[in-house]
Amino acid sequence: MAERFADLEEPFLRFTREIVWCTVTTVSPEGRPRSRILHPVWEVVDGRPVGWVFTGRTPVKTRHLAANPHVAFSYWTPSHDTVLGEAVASWVEDQGARQHVWDLITTAPPPLGYDLAGFGLSGPRDPAFTPLRLDATRVQVLDGSDVPKDFKPRMAVIGPR
Repeated sequence: MAERFADLEEPFLRFTREIVWCTVTTVSPEGRPRSRILHPVWEVVDGRPVGWVFTGRTPVKTRHLAANPHVAFSYWTPSHDTVLGEAVASWVEDQGARQHVWDLITTAPPPLGYDLAGFGLSGPRDPAFTPLRLDATRVQVLDGSDVPKDFKPRMAVIGPR
């Protein structure tokens, strides 16, 4: 049974901050999935989870997202702490939002936050700074401490933005 995201917010944010690395899957115009490892930083905006990612605006990723902006994402640890979700992805063009993403990534404590200058970036106006926004539409959280006695993830359907 679906819960409100507010009921899952604490474990969602805790697990995504602890696990850090996330598998994100896009779908090609031909319907073929492609997965990659990304490093989202999540926050809650107006009660909804929003992920921000500095990632390469590669031709493959750009083509996939232009054809279908819906992505799936997953986090997992060997202790079975798990976050699964779906989101709508969009490239961040607005300069105010780009500044926000830059500040969020560079001020979050490691390992979640990191120095973007290490990628040769001069700041949020640098053309090579290509942030991606993930607006979650559905999330599942499984606390590994409950496995194996309870293998039922908690789920929230957030709906379209």
